[in-house]
Amino acid sequence: MANNMLIADDLLNATSYSQERSHLIQTFAANLAEKLKVQASLIYIKDPGSKEHLLDEDQIREETASLFAERKVRLRFLPKVGSPVEEILKAQDASPKPGLIVMGTHGKTGLDRLFLGSVAEEVIRHSTTPALILGPQYREAKVESGGKILVATDLTKNSRRAEAYALKLASSLKAEVVFIHSIFETIRTADQYAAMSGTAFIDDSFINTLRKKTGQALKLKTQQFKAKRVKASFIMDEKGPTSSDVLIEEAAKGYQFLVMGTHGRNSLMRAFLGSTARQTLISTSIPTIVVRSHLK
Repeated sequence: MANNMLIADDLLNATSYSQERSHLIQTFAANLAEKLKVQASLIYIKDPGSKEHLLDEDQIREETASLFAERKVRLRFLPKVGSPVEEILKAQDASPKPGLIVMGTHGKTGLDRLFLGSVAEEVIRHSTTPALILGPQYREAKVESGGKILVATDLTKNSRRAEAYALKLASSLKAEVVFIHSIFETIRTADQYAAMSGTAFIDDSFINTLRKKTGQALKLKTQQFKAKRVKASFIMDEKGPTSSDVLIEEAAKGYQFLVMGTHGRNSLMRAFLGSTARQTLISTSIPTIVVRSHLK
């Protein structure tokens, strides 16, 4: 993993709710940086023309620096003026290049628009760096070694970067990886191909064969992770087309992180760039790491 973490925070917002969320984001990021043994850069946007009540910049920076220093994490501040999206994308390409961007939801001002509107999609879509999002349902700032990481996969190249990141994260935290895949997504895609090619309709025999091959593919992934000394297992969901609801339900069962790609045939992948993005971010109670599926 890269030796730097980029934290996007609405540092100067003086509203009580925003201060509470900001402290949660900072504490979580400091704890994660300590576990991963990386340094941190905190980017925040200054608006000289703002009429809103803002915190004293020197004081809040001193308090934030102290929080990171307690965990022996080196922190530098990146105050910026301008578009949050543009400044974050610039910061991800600057030296030292971050291996992860940590962001959270606040309220109605500042960087919160990154997560509840079109700007969020722009950051995730254009960022080449994995983005960790703390939704409004996230309450605990602790980061522990061990535990489980839920990884959404569509078993294609679209999920490879997310899987690779999950492997690195699990290795660093000594955590278990659990893959989740919807068999009905695979069947639906196969049905579409059959219809386009004019081949025979999909019968029970074909579905059973597909189910068997999907299980074999998931088993192979777990074996590959185990070969890297990472404990792994899988869930092959057969209840119906996988959606954000399935992820939210499963993620609530004691996982530390949810990791997923941004593109793919699977609705698990489309969740963050489609109509279910808002509901997923609002409802997921654990940190969600979104990894861009393709760099180009």
